[in-house]
Order: sequence, then structure tokens, then C-alpha cells
Amino acid sequence: MEFLNLRSMFEGQPLPLAPLDVFSLCLWIALFGVLATVLLRVRFDREWTLTIWSGFQVKRVWQRMSDESARTGGTLTSHGMGLIAWSLLGSLWGVQLSETVGLERIGHGAFWGLVLGFTVLVLKNITHWIGAWLTLENETIARGLELDRHLRNWFLWALIALVVWEMDQGHGFTNRFEIWNRTLAIWWIWLGIKWLRQFQCILDKQVHFGWGIAYICTLEIGPAFWLYQKWG
Repeated sequence: MEFLNLRSMFEGQPLPLAPLDVFSLCLWIALFGVLATVLLRVRFDREWTLTIWSGFQVKRVWQRMSDESARTGGTLTSHGMGLIAWSLLGSLWGVQLSETVGLERIGHGAFWGLVLGFTVLVLKNITHWIGAWLTLENETIARGLELDRHLRNWFLWALIALVVWEMDQGHGFTNRFEIWNRTLAIWWIWLGIKWLRQFQCILDKQVHFGWGIAYICTLEIGPAFWLYQKWG
């Protein structure tokens, strides 16, 4: 009888999924993010320390000795964590796009988030190299790339915390738009912190103000608003 009542309640409508079903792919991606974090913490102490300092003591990052610089393995691990963050962001975007309980769009969102993250990574390195050539501010540009890499790790951790919180609250498919709004809020907060750090870098290096504003608007603010128009 209970089954018949459920059927009549949802006649013509898909049955609502449990939060675990909705976030299954997101949780797998988050697990990879946790494993990458453990790898960074255990194997690459310098990169881990620089990442923590970028969140709380950014001037300590800039004042470090040469032997405190990150090694190639730590840098690659951080880049990998950044790609995981983009994939997790894409999967959350896929959640709010799905008009039915089918999870195919969530997988597509994760894939295209990964592709977009890799594209952004390549383009940023190219444009920063061009910027360094034009402005002759090689150290400032290198600092900007380093900050971007470290703060993407913080973004990944924030997204993982969001997924865990949504699971704990029991939010599922019916809350998909609210979930995406909270995801966007985290993204904008993270962008604001990153732009603040970039501006601090420009002031610390006493870069020409016009070049500094052009740098932030062209390589940071402009692409962010374009993405928001496409994904928001």
C-alpha cells in the first residue's frame, strides 16, 4: 500500500534521489581532492607551507629564502589539485542543469570543468609570459602565477567542505539551484581574496599603477565575469 501511495504521489514525475545519489560523482571527485591534499602535505612540505602562507601570511611567501621555494613535484601536485577543483565546480554546475534525476549531465559538467580548467591554466601561463615580456616585471608576474596556484588549493578545500555540508544537511536534487548559488558565492569570495592578494603583490613590488590595474582587469576580472555570464 505504501508503494502505491508513493507511486500516486509522483505519478508522471521521477522519484527524488537521495543526497548520496545526487552527489555520488561530486564525492568521488572530492575524494581525489583529499588524496591530493594528503600527498601535498606528506611529500611536498615546501609547497604545503607556501599554500598555507598564501592564505594567511602572504608577505611571508614573498620574503622567503631561495631554499624555501617549491619543488617541481609540489608544483605539479598543486596544479593537479587546481584541475580537480575545476572538475568539482563543473560537476556542481551539472547538478543544477539536470532537469531530471539522470546523472549524465553531472558527468558532462565534471568533464568540461576539467577541460576548462586545463585551458585556463595554459592560457594563464601564456598570457603571463606575454605580460612579463611587455612590462619587464618578471618577478611580479611570477608571484601572480604562484599566488594563483596556491589559492586554487584553498578553492578546492572550500568546494569539498561545501559538498560535505550539503550531504550533512540532506540537500539533494530538489535543492540544486540553491546548491549552485552557494557554489557561486564561494567562487566569488575566493575570487575577491585572490584579486586582493594580486593587488597586494602589485603594491609590494611598486609596479606602475596603470600596468597593475590593466593586469588584474585583463587577466583576472575580465575572464571571471565572462565565465559568470556563461555558467551563472
